[in-house]
Amino acid sequence: MRLSKPLRTRAISSILGLLFFSFMTVNAQDKLDQQASHSPTQTVYELRIYYPHEGKLEGIISRFRNHTTGLFEKHGFTNVGYWVTRPGEKPSFADAMLAENGGKEALLYIVSFPNMETRNTAWDSFVNDPEWIKVYEESRVNGPLVREIEQVFMNPTDFSDLK
Repeated sequence: MRLSKPLRTRAISSILGLLFFSFMTVNAQDKLDQQASHSPTQTVYELRIYYPHEGKLEGIISRFRNHTTGLFEKHGFTNVGYWVTRPGEKPSFADAMLAENGGKEALLYIVSFPNMETRNTAWDSFVNDPEWIKVYEESRVNGPLVREIEQVFMNPTDFSDLK
């Protein structure tokens, strides 16, 4: 039986959503933390989700576009990709994340580092950079942009195109 394109798209979205949220469970996080701590030389990918305060998503995006990504590179981060969530036409497994955010958009991004030690050093250097401190403070003049941040550490599998 061949599904219509809209049904195929919804089915694929549901499967990807299920995989994504299964991956983000506490058990998966614990396993990833253990892998990261046992593989000090393995590439570390860091997924971060920024849930904005009401009406502040564009401020977050502007800060990243105009300042943060460049500062990340300055401090040894590799910018892998940046995304904004969007609700589907109908609820799916993937919509669980959107439901936690009241159906509103969030910024997701992935950065990578050669290993966990480099990651920790890069973040420390970044958050203490005077340019970042200035940009951060200026972006909060009308109130904080980010309500909550989630993060997941990921190591690529042996069959992943990303190593």
